[in-house]
Amino acid sequence: MRSEVRENVYKYIFARLFNPSDEGLFAVLCKNLSEDDQKFANDLLTAIDKGQEKYLKAIEELSIGFKLERLYNTDKCALIMGMAELDNFKSTPVPVVINETVNIVAKYSTESSTNFVNGILAEFVKEYING
Repeated sequence: MRSEVRENVYKYIFARLFNPSDEGLFAVLCKNLSEDDQKFANDLLTAIDKGQEKYLKAIEELSIGFKLERLYNTDKCALIMGMAELDNFKSTPVPVVINETVNIVAKYSTESSTNFVNGILAEFVKEYING
């Protein structure tokens, strides 16, 4: 199920903040996924890695009144993941990506983070996807 895949990718990119060289964790997180879901997880992680600087810049531009270094890492990881999916997986409906990302933030971050992440992703779609 894609929700589980997204959550596993999120956990991995968050964990990489503290241990960038631990690639074994990704394999552990994905070992019980179907072949299709493992491919999606790998493709999403590749998109995140390729576009991370672009997404961090977008977060900084769209987070009016917030400095990037002051944002919660949980929120930054979710935003990067959501932006990567919105930018690279056009077949997934935008509302699904935003909803899934907000659900992850609701589980792992603060109560106010859900509105923040929802707003930033909506603006990202307007500015970068629909342009």
